[in-house]
Amino acid sequence: MKIARELLLLLLLLLAGFVDLTAAATVEREWTVEWVDYDMDGIFTRKAIGINGQWPIAAVEADLGDELVIHVHNGLAETTSLHFHGLFQNGTSYYDGAVMATECGVPPGGSFTYRVALEQAGTYWIHSHSKSQTADGLRLPLVVRDAKEKRIYAYDDEMVVSLQDWFRESATDLMRQFSSADPHVRFRPVIPYAIVGGRCATNARLHFVRGKTYRIHLANIGSSFDFHFSIDAHPLRIIEVDGIAVRAHAARGVTLGAGQRASVLVTAMSDATEASWNYVFHADMYTELLEMPRYNPLNFTGVIEYSADARTRREHDGGAAWTTVADQDLEPLDREPLLPEPDTSVTLDAYSGVFSDSSFRHSFNNVSYVAPAVPAVLTALTAGELAGDSAVYGHQSNTHVLRHLDVVDVTVNNHDYYAHPFHLHGHAFQIVETGSIRRGVVRAKQALESPVRRDTVVVRGGDYAVLRFRADNPGVWLLHCHIDFHVMLGLQMTFVEAPDVLQRRVAKHGGLPPMLRENCVAQGIKTAGNAAGRAGLDLGALNATEPTPNADQFESYDPPSGWQLLSYIVHGNKNNVDAIATPTHSSG
Repeated sequence: MKIARELLLLLLLLLAGFVDLTAAATVEREWTVEWVDYDMDGIFTRKAIGINGQWPIAAVEADLGDELVIHVHNGLAETTSLHFHGLFQNGTSYYDGAVMATECGVPPGGSFTYRVALEQAGTYWIHSHSKSQTADGLRLPLVVRDAKEKRIYAYDDEMVVSLQDWFRESATDLMRQFSSADPHVRFRPVIPYAIVGGRCATNARLHFVRGKTYRIHLANIGSSFDFHFSIDAHPLRIIEVDGIAVRAHAARGVTLGAGQRASVLVTAMSDATEASWNYVFHADMYTELLEMPRYNPLNFTGVIEYSADARTRREHDGGAAWTTVADQDLEPLDREPLLPEPDTSVTLDAYSGVFSDSSFRHSFNNVSYVAPAVPAVLTALTAGELAGDSAVYGHQSNTHVLRHLDVVDVTVNNHDYYAHPFHLHGHAFQIVETGSIRRGVVRAKQALESPVRRDTVVVRGGDYAVLRFRADNPGVWLLHCHIDFHVMLGLQMTFVEAPDVLQRRVAKHGGLPPMLRENCVAQGIKTAGNAAGRAGLDLGALNATEPTPNADQFESYDPPSGWQLLSYIVHGNKNNVDAIATPTHSSG
C-alpha cells in the first residue's frame, strides 16, 4: 500500500511538471568544414563554406540539459572555429570559439572538439568566429528546447526558420571593397539575396495545419542586414528574444538585426473557408548601409502553405509596413528585477573613418581592434597578477578588466549614420536605457522594473544604449558589432572578467583542453605571456604598429546624399563631391 501511494504521488508530480525523468543526452556531431558549390535555385552558383559537403547547413536541435559535442575537422586552407552565439559557456570560456580571444583556432587539416553544456533554452546559432567565414556561409541555427515552455505557452508544434542574406561576391571581395579608403569603391552597390529556412525566399514554404498553434524559432544568421518577418492575416505573439522567455506580446511583425533571434506564436486559420487559402509571409530585408530607394526595404516573400494546390491570398499592404515591437516593451517571464546601480561603467563611442594604414576602419573610442599575438585567455591564465592589468593584453585589443560579480554598465554611442547590432559574448544584458545623441544626450526610453535581456542589441545611427550585466562569468568575452565586415574592420573590444577567479577555476579542473594548446603550437602561436608573447608589460613593437585614425576622422549621423552616392558609384571626381551635392546658385 505504501509503495502504491508513493507511485501515485510520483505520477501526480510528473503530471504537474515538477519532476522530469527525461535523461540528459549527448548530442554528438562529426563535422568536416569545407567549401561546397551552392546553387541558389538556378539564380547563380558560388562557393560556400559548408559542413560535410552540405550548404545551407541544417539546424541542430537538442533538449535543455543535453551536452553538445562537436568534433570539427578543418578542410579549409585557413584557420576556422565555431562560436555558440548566445550560450554563456560559464566555466568553459575556452570553448567560445573566438579566434585569438579564447583559442588559436583550428588550423588547416587540424581538429578540435567543442563540448558545450546546454543550460539555456531558446533560439541560438552556431557560426565561425574566424575572419569573415560567417559571411561565406559557416553558420546554422541551434535550438534548445525546454518541455515546460510548451505547456506554458500552449503551442502544438514548432519550426525553425533561419533568415540569411547572401551575396554573389565572396567575403574576401566584399572586404576589399568595404575597407577601401576610396568612397567610389566603398559605396559601390552590392545586391543581397534572401535565404529563408534553407531556400531562396521566393521558393520557401512553411506548412500550416488548420487550427494548430506554432512556435516559430526565427534567427537572423546573416552577415549584415536586418530582416522583418510577418505573415499576411496572421498576428504574431513574441514569446522569446535571444534565448530569454518573455511574456507573450502581440505583434504584427518582428525585426531582427544580424545575430538576433526571437520565437513567435502563430495560430493557423481555424475557419474552413479561411484555411482553404495559402498566405504570404514576408522576410523583408533592410539596410542603412545602402541608402538607395530601391534597397529599403528589399521585399522577399514565401508561402504559408495550407494546401499544395490552394490559391495564395495576399494582403494589400502585406509586409510593407514595418511595424515592430521595441525591446523595452517586452518583459522577461522570470521577472528578474533591474540590477542595482553599477560598480563599473564603460563608455564606448563607435566611429568609422580612414585610418593611418590608408584603409577604412571602424573603432571603439578611436581604437580599431587588432588581434593580439597570444590569445587573451592564455594571457589571462599565464600572466599571474598582471592578468588584472589591461595593458598586458595590448592596447589594440581594447581590453577592459572587470572584477568578479561587479555590476557593469556599458553605454554604447553610435556616431555612424547606420545601425550596428552589438553582441556581447558570455552574457545577456539588461537594456536599461536608449535614446538619441544627435543633439546632446536626450533620454528617450528607460527600462521597465523587470527589463528585457538580450545578447544582441541594435543601436541605430545617432543613438545610444545603456546595457547592464553582472560580471558573474569569469573568462574572456568580446563585445562587437555583428555585421561581419564591421568586425573585420575593427568594431570590437574585449572584456577580461575576473582573471584571478578564472585562473583558480581552470587549474581546479585540470587546465585547458590539450587540443587547444596543440592547435596553437601547430600554427606557431605562443601559449603564454602578454599580448606580444613576452614577459611582463614588455610588448615590444606590438603597439607601435597599430593603425590610428586620420586627423579628418569623420562622424556623421546622416547618410551620404543621393548626389554623393551617384558620384561615388559612377566614379566621379571625389574632390568635387561637395560641389556636386550642394550646387552653387548665382546671386543675380
